[in-house]
Amino acid sequence: MNILCGIDLGTTKVIYMSVCFLFLYTATQTFLNMEKTIITSISDDNEYFEVDGYNILALVYITYGVSLWLGPSAINIIGLRTSMTAAAFLYILFISSVIVEKAWAIYVIAGLEGIAGCLLWTAEGKYLASNSSPEVMSRNVGIFWTFYCSSSIIGNLYSFYILEGKKYLDRGSRNLIIYTLTIIAGVATLLFTLLPPAEKNETEDKKLQKVSPLKELKTTWEVFKTKEMMILAVTFCYTGLHQAFCSGIYSPSIGFTLQFGNRSKQLVPLSGVFLGLGQVIGSCWQIIQGKRLSKLRWGRRIVLTTGIVAQLISFALIYINIPPSAVFGNTTESAIIKSNIFIAIFCSVLLGIGDGCLNTQNFSIIAILFPNEAAQSCALYNFSKSVSVAVGFFLATFFNLYHQLTFLAIMAIFALISYFYADMCTLKKYNDQNNKSTP
Repeated sequence: MNILCGIDLGTTKVIYMSVCFLFLYTATQTFLNMEKTIITSISDDNEYFEVDGYNILALVYITYGVSLWLGPSAINIIGLRTSMTAAAFLYILFISSVIVEKAWAIYVIAGLEGIAGCLLWTAEGKYLASNSSPEVMSRNVGIFWTFYCSSSIIGNLYSFYILEGKKYLDRGSRNLIIYTLTIIAGVATLLFTLLPPAEKNETEDKKLQKVSPLKELKTTWEVFKTKEMMILAVTFCYTGLHQAFCSGIYSPSIGFTLQFGNRSKQLVPLSGVFLGLGQVIGSCWQIIQGKRLSKLRWGRRIVLTTGIVAQLISFALIYINIPPSAVFGNTTESAIIKSNIFIAIFCSVLLGIGDGCLNTQNFSIIAILFPNEAAQSCALYNFSKSVSVAVGFFLATFFNLYHQLTFLAIMAIFALISYFYADMCTLKKYNDQNNKSTP
């Protein structure tokens, strides 16, 4: 059935869901990118406020990772649309929680935010798989990821305007940003309530395949034990470490580098803008070259290698351009070279390109490997990634920038090797199935 200029109904639904994510993560990505900076500014104004931004983000991803084991069971009970709508509402609470400036409230809601992320992304994976045939899976993943990555650009552009010429983040600017992001997240929640049912009728699936939560958990464990999932876990863990670095560590480090002068805080959202731009470039390139890459035996590996190389180049440039103590807070320390704004923002683009390539190919390979266990495989992917994100934020409180970059570079090499091996297993599996079906 053609809906818009030859686009099938399933893809139309994927686009609508992508718009919902665009609004939700315009608010959320902007907040996460500035969260460490916002928390630090509250501490500067309130001596009794003792909260660490990295610890909050670590708590979010720990609860997110643990919850993912029950994610498939939860969405099987309450449905895809309800899961995403409820999650979006909890995102509103998370963004607005810093207004009260109470440590206990921020930590409690951060834990709820982890559960919200579990519902949202497990449901998203199943909804995407239900509306995509194998032939258009990579394209639809690219479409979704392009919308998702664009969210970083929109919200951070607004913050960039608000923070013009500010060396320190004042209360008025901070609250204005938070109120605006909360409203945008509210719009996203409303859009999720209007999300159409999945292409594979969700109501009929429930009647025909009513599965108990225990059965869902057992299926998730069986997928976890497969050789392919165990191999890919290395790549997934690196994806999480990289996500922690580029979404919550690198941009604040730029803002804490006082060598950049009075524009240092304004560079935090600007970094987020160019990070999102890099993610969009990486995703759009895959959409444009999708047919050509799909015909190549090494298509997925080419994309992933491109992303990893972009990340390694960015790590090297960050190493020489940003002082090692910048991850901890405001610093006047000098880097190996004189800190350069152009290099700092260019690194954000490279990190974004790498992130776009990495995430799309991770989604693509698990959708092909586990087409009948979409919810379980997506939950496990996000579990591995979220635990690593939490580890990344936790380590950021102890290890300086140089140590983190060295560790990330080593993990990037292992991630590339692991993905290559898993992709070889995928091709062999695909060829074996074709040979059996050929008379």
